[in-house]
Amino acid sequence: MNALETINALVVVIGIPTLAGTLLFIGRKLQILDTVEASTEKTKHNLKVVCDFLTRHQLAFDPKELRAMSPLQLTDEGKKFLKEIGFEEVFAQNKQHFFSHIDQQAPKLKYDVEVAAIQSIYAAHDAPYMEFLKVFFYNNPSRNLENTAPTLGILVRDAYLAAHTEITQ
Repeated sequence: MNALETINALVVVIGIPTLAGTLLFIGRKLQILDTVEASTEKTKHNLKVVCDFLTRHQLAFDPKELRAMSPLQLTDEGKKFLKEIGFEEVFAQNKQHFFSHIDQQAPKLKYDVEVAAIQSIYAAHDAPYMEFLKVFFYNNPSRNLENTAPTLGILVRDAYLAAHTEITQ
């Protein structure tokens, strides 16, 4: 047996089992990733259910700012409030951030847009462009995110629906 045959024999004896072991190892890791992905999807779904519940059932809006008609409508005082705190300008400069949150929810109905628009306020409240709101809450202790987000969200909803005329119901 010459040196070349010996090397080929070693490659076959060592290489094939090593290759098979490596493929098994990779297969196990892919199986773990599939499990993690399935768990993540379940978690995302459950988190969306909780967010939707909280948004719908914690809607402590100020009746002076919103008219509880179907759909919710900004009152003149609500429109004035949006201008006074500067949200209209903040929204105009950061519209895509709010719209992106709504887009992620893939709304099919106007109600879905409304819920997602209010959620977008909660999601953005720690963003640097929303710091003005924390200052407002500090200086106005009767106001908080819970009783302000619905008013801000209705402005976001109306702008989103104006830009997405395909959502008709």
